[in-house]
Amino acid sequence: MQGSYDPVLVLLSVATAVVASFVALDMASRVAAAVGSARRAPLWLGCGALAMGTGIWSMHFVGMLAFSLPVPLAYEAGTTLASWLVAVLSSALALYTVSRPHLGGQRLLGAGALMGLGIAAMHYLGMEAMQMRPRIAYDPWLFALSILFAIGASTAALLICFRLRHETVLTGFRKKTASALVMGSAIAGMHYTGMAAASFAPGSVCGAGPAGIGGSWLGFIISGLVALFLVTTLLISVYGAMPPTIRSRLVFLVVAASLPVSLMAVVVMVYDYQRLREQQARALVVTARAIIATVDRDLAGIESGLRVLSTSRLLLADNLPAFQLQAEDALGHLHVAALVLEDQHGSVLMDTRLPPGTPAAPPSQSPRPATALSKAAFLQARFEKETTVTIAVPVARGSAGKAPVAQQLLRASLWPERLTQLLSNQHLAPDWIVSIYDAEGTIVARSHEMRRFVGAKGAPRILQRLAQVDEDSVDAVTLEGIPVLSAFSRSPTTGWAVSIGIPSSSLSIPLLRTVAWLLAGLVLMLAASLLLAWRIGGSIANAVQALTEPALALGSGAPVQVPPLGLTEADKVGHALSQAAQLLDTAKHEAHHDMLTGLANRALFRQIVQQQLAQAHRNGGDVSILFVDLDGFKGINDAHGHAVGDALLQQAAQRLLQGVRGGDLVARLGGDEFAVALVQPGLRGTAKVAGKLVESLSSPFLIGGLTLQISASIGGASYGPHTTTGLASCEALLQEADNAMYRAKEAGKRRFVMADSVRSPKWV
Repeated sequence: MQGSYDPVLVLLSVATAVVASFVALDMASRVAAAVGSARRAPLWLGCGALAMGTGIWSMHFVGMLAFSLPVPLAYEAGTTLASWLVAVLSSALALYTVSRPHLGGQRLLGAGALMGLGIAAMHYLGMEAMQMRPRIAYDPWLFALSILFAIGASTAALLICFRLRHETVLTGFRKKTASALVMGSAIAGMHYTGMAAASFAPGSVCGAGPAGIGGSWLGFIISGLVALFLVTTLLISVYGAMPPTIRSRLVFLVVAASLPVSLMAVVVMVYDYQRLREQQARALVVTARAIIATVDRDLAGIESGLRVLSTSRLLLADNLPAFQLQAEDALGHLHVAALVLEDQHGSVLMDTRLPPGTPAAPPSQSPRPATALSKAAFLQARFEKETTVTIAVPVARGSAGKAPVAQQLLRASLWPERLTQLLSNQHLAPDWIVSIYDAEGTIVARSHEMRRFVGAKGAPRILQRLAQVDEDSVDAVTLEGIPVLSAFSRSPTTGWAVSIGIPSSSLSIPLLRTVAWLLAGLVLMLAASLLLAWRIGGSIANAVQALTEPALALGSGAPVQVPPLGLTEADKVGHALSQAAQLLDTAKHEAHHDMLTGLANRALFRQIVQQQLAQAHRNGGDVSILFVDLDGFKGINDAHGHAVGDALLQQAAQRLLQGVRGGDLVARLGGDEFAVALVQPGLRGTAKVAGKLVESLSSPFLIGGLTLQISASIGGASYGPHTTTGLASCEALLQEADNAMYRAKEAGKRRFVMADSVRSPKWV
């Protein structure tokens, strides 16, 4: 049983293979880039295997749907799904292999063999899904060649993927496109080699039955959905490879939103075109059936007239001159060109185109017409040298009452124009090419260029299909070389057939015109959208860039000034930066100052003193630290409460500030402990300031009607030219001052004690 292919679906399957190969190459790059990530690597491997396997399976399945036999075909869903799963697992193996750091020859050949066998298994599982009865037979050589083809193509694909795994879709577009063309062609070659290996026995039937899946419309749907899936996967990869700018993201958004929708629109239009084409083909078959029925009725009418004449008494009485007159009268009723009587040898005994009594003509060299209408013959008449159609019936001619002596034929010749007139009466479209064939496939009438082609054999594709089925539609090429969608129907009575061919251009021009308008609209829409996205992206980018300087100012502590940006979100961010600057100033102050007294805290004190020590070390200056502890504060705080204690600390802080110079620093270290840093005081100046502070803090405090009396013990430490080692630390000086303060307390409180000048502090 001979099969055929739908050329559109064949091209669609090859295109799907190329796109799937390109996506596979890009997925290899994504999987290789994700190696080492416990979360991203399995995700990209799974997505890549799904995209690559689905693409390869789709190519094979659409290629299967492109194939047709004289019997209806379908595919069992479970086996078809199993073939898809095999393709996905084979793709996972391939992507895992190429993601490895090294690909040796042994690993390459092993993985290529496994992947090739997986693809071959997918293909032959898909063939098995037809469930043909009897089973499909395979040519062993072509079968082996298809498997070798699959292994070779898989090995080459793995090698290409491995070498291009570090190329992104943007950096290696040309290389990947060329490689995808090679890989896609190899995949398609394997499929159609496997299809060529299949042999279907005459009378085979598809066991998948009505419950199976099939139809060319399904091929377009699968191709469209798979193409959408592959393009979406590719867009995700492109998104990851593009530089992460606002403009690039907006441009990508426009393309990502437009391309899948446009692709699906094209697929829907092609599917609708294919559906309308199939509807048109079915309608053409019905029309061809009606025309051949009309031809049958016309021929049957002629046959009936001939049979009546063959029983004429004049003919049986061997009165040929009188019978010729009777036959000439019947010409007008039968609407034929001539009536001829021949003997068993083919000699003409009577011809209405010759005068009565004309001697018998020698036998014709043309083939003698058969006696049954179902075998109506086509002949060249001997007189006008014109093409005629002959219908013959047997005549038993002999003397009245005697047995017939030999069989004779009474035949009617009719011009092809008569049949052509029947075609004209159907009022078909003027560009439709209608032909009538006899039982041997010879054209006996035609709607276009009849005199040129009458007597010739019909188009080979139509005759080939006519030899297989009585009714169908096929894509063929007319004898003039015009591609047509041809539908035909054969008469079960005469074996004659009628074919109606609609020029493919008549069917495809509306589709091409619609697609052209769609593409033009898409290009205009895409151009306008990209321009708008570019402008919007630029305005957003400018607004974001305008926030750079305020952000840097915020980081450096400089005043933050944000101009109007003309973008609500950006203006909100600018306002937030201004608020953040205020909050930062507040936070900085709170982070470096005591909340109760407003004095510097320990952290700020340490930072500033360390800077002053470094400056004094460079310039030869001196720095002194006073450690102040309030005597008697705890008793007042316990006796009068924390509110009175806090007020006392605040007044004490003010007295400390009033007792030092503007360039000196006062800090609260915690509780009732304070520290004072004096810059360039000298030892004598340090003692003088300390004494002044002791006296100030020993004066009574008036708080809420209470007169409170405390004192202060102060210890001091100094760094300067009198020290003999390197740079001191703030903590070391503060510890020395703290120790000196405790000696002041031990000495009776309310006094100042300087750290021993002979003992240097702990130096760093």
